[in-house]
Amino acid sequence: MITHIRRAGLLCALLCSASLLQAQNVLSLSAAIDLAIRKNPAIKKAGFEIAAAEARALIAGRIPNPTLGVSWNEASSLTKPGDGNERDFLLAQAIEFPTKRSARIDVASAEVRIRKLEFDRTVTVVKSLVARSFYRLFYSQRRTEQLALQLDLMRDLEKLVTARYGANASSYLDMVRTKIERARLGNDLVEARTEHEARQRELSLMVGIESAEIRGLAGEFPSLLNIVDPDSAARSLAAGSILLKSSLEATKRQEYSMSLAKSSYVPDVQIGVANQRRGNIRNLWGIELQASIPLWFWQEPRGQVNEAAAQIQMATVDRLALDRQVVANVRDALGVLSAAETQLLVFDRTLLADARDIVDTANKQYQNGQMDILNLLEVFRTYRATQAEYLRAQFNHAIAVSRLVSAAELPPDEPNGFGVQQ
Repeated sequence: MITHIRRAGLLCALLCSASLLQAQNVLSLSAAIDLAIRKNPAIKKAGFEIAAAEARALIAGRIPNPTLGVSWNEASSLTKPGDGNERDFLLAQAIEFPTKRSARIDVASAEVRIRKLEFDRTVTVVKSLVARSFYRLFYSQRRTEQLALQLDLMRDLEKLVTARYGANASSYLDMVRTKIERARLGNDLVEARTEHEARQRELSLMVGIESAEIRGLAGEFPSLLNIVDPDSAARSLAAGSILLKSSLEATKRQEYSMSLAKSSYVPDVQIGVANQRRGNIRNLWGIELQASIPLWFWQEPRGQVNEAAAQIQMATVDRLALDRQVVANVRDALGVLSAAETQLLVFDRTLLADARDIVDTANKQYQNGQMDILNLLEVFRTYRATQAEYLRAQFNHAIAVSRLVSAAELPPDEPNGFGVQQ
């Protein structure tokens, strides 16, 4: 009996400290994220939006095409224009005021940068969602393995009690109670496996592969983070937020739009060169110069400037509100993470060791006849509950880390997802 109890304590401890998964072709968190990035439709769409924005940037830098025309004057008939005394070939080029083209390019370039930031934000969101789904499946996998091992140990205990009953060392009631406890564990295992299958389907849909292709998961829950000053960490994390960078670029885009609107007051010009014939005199040359007159500048240009000024104010208000919101979201996420870490440390420092000591003490008392099987099974239930709660604390901590990544919305190439030292 002592051997069985020690085996239970040792193997349960191993379940909490490292994964027992040894199967080949297992899926790691990084591999799951890579699959999702390659196959996620939202990321693909964001990539196409970048391509569309870059195409619009090319259009913004356009230069008007030159025009080529011919005219005949003083012809005797409309059907014979070549008989006229005057013929002009005119090559003309419209020239925008330089600031108009540069302002259009600035607006379009800012849009490209915004789309690239949106792409990074989409990748970060997808990574966070995949991580949560991965950890949910990882938790159910660990829980299933834990229950399967506990069921094997309970079967060993049942055999031992049955043997003791045959030797008149245990009562029939003890044997029945052991069988009931084993049946209860069997029910828990069935429920855990059902949950595991559901979580596996969820992750497979997210990464774009068949559920049967996920043979198992490899890895560990994230370790504790070294966050000394939550307020300082919140400000530091929020400062690199993709959402805030995108909001800043949106403000710059409106400022460029203001410059473009103001350039509407400036006239455009057109220069032309003409090859002329006057009667029998050929190869005469003429030059044409035209300029637009912004005569009605008090209407459309003024409206464009006023609209751009209002858009700048709106973008500034949005940016300040987003700054406060991101900082608040990060602080909330850090608070949840701190609570999860505190709970995890309680298990690491005291509860796990205490639970193992209780099992060892109960085993000795049972062997010495100081404890009956009913109380021994109750000790086992307490130990199993401790192991299950410790696993849940690890899972809650992993989800809290993932939510911090999502709240901070930092670029996907940041270390550990958000730049916090582990």
